[in-house]
Amino acid sequence: MDSETSSPVKIKVTASLDTELVKAIDAYLNQSNIRSRSRLIENILRSWYHQQKKREIESQTEQYYLSLSDEEREEDREWVKTAAKSAEHLWEE
Repeated sequence: MDSETSSPVKIKVTASLDTELVKAIDAYLNQSNIRSRSRLIENILRSWYHQQKKREIESQTEQYYLSLSDEEREEDREWVKTAAKSAEHLWEE
């Protein structure tokens, strides 16, 4: 079973939604290969969750680079140059 699209255990959650939003969901479902409101909402929430995790990683990465000393930044620049030269050699082969 694909863990990205379904989970072996589901928890039923009830939510009250605006009528126009439900109409929009149903209209979308009529035109898509997704046939379940639950599946669509789960997909949307999964996408939102992945975006949140991505933002968290980006924030942590930014904080890491902002915390570097001048010496560490210079060392990082030197590693980037070395990696770029190595990559050029790989592409030439």
